[in-house]
Amino acid sequence: MTEPKTVLAESVYEQLKARIMDQTYPPRARLNIDALAINLGVSPTPIREALARLAAERLVTFEAFKGYRVSPLLTTTQVADLMHARRLIEVDAARLAARRILIPDLITVERLLQQILDESASIKVGSWSHGYRQFNQLDKQFHETIVNASGNPFLLTAYRSLNVHLELGRFYHVFREMDQKQTCVEHENIFQALRAHQPDAAAAAVEQHLHATEERIFRLIEKYSHSQATNGVDL
Repeated sequence: MTEPKTVLAESVYEQLKARIMDQTYPPRARLNIDALAINLGVSPTPIREALARLAAERLVTFEAFKGYRVSPLLTTTQVADLMHARRLIEVDAARLAARRILIPDLITVERLLQQILDESASIKVGSWSHGYRQFNQLDKQFHETIVNASGNPFLLTAYRSLNVHLELGRFYHVFREMDQKQTCVEHENIFQALRAHQPDAAAAAVEQHLHATEERIFRLIEKYSHSQATNGVDL
């Protein structure tokens, strides 16, 4: 049986995370522990625990004597650097995975592929909690499964340290216009290369997918930034 304190801590963490992802608490906003505790109707203890977890995920920052703030959004240069690091890890991981991937991992990848397809067909981004979160999680599992199938635990650790899906997930407001169908086609190409145990084809499919993803993200961020600037809002 789950302890009530554990349930409360998890609930507080999820509520704060959703508000950060939704930009209810905008980038760089100060997060006062006592004010958050009053707002959520809890003691400061689960707030502190939640903020510590969010800091580990780099969604908030902490400075001594200044407290917590919501982390700023990545700049376009940082997004480019993140995607570059992602390609360095995932392309080689796919090449390795295609040589050794086992049937259980292939079944997992195929199942996730179908779930992503189902989710993308119905996704209507209204909020992080009721829209993009599930798609984001499935996509994360899809890519992590492939990196894990490479058999190199250091690649998996490096990939997880990038925190890719949460970092990019904070831009989910612009992803409502993302071509999810094309993303699914690219995922299918990766899966087929893995199933055929074709290392070069798997690496090329991942390279093409990540390059296309980066281009889609930049187009949408540019469009969103222009819209926000027109309306006098800082992205």
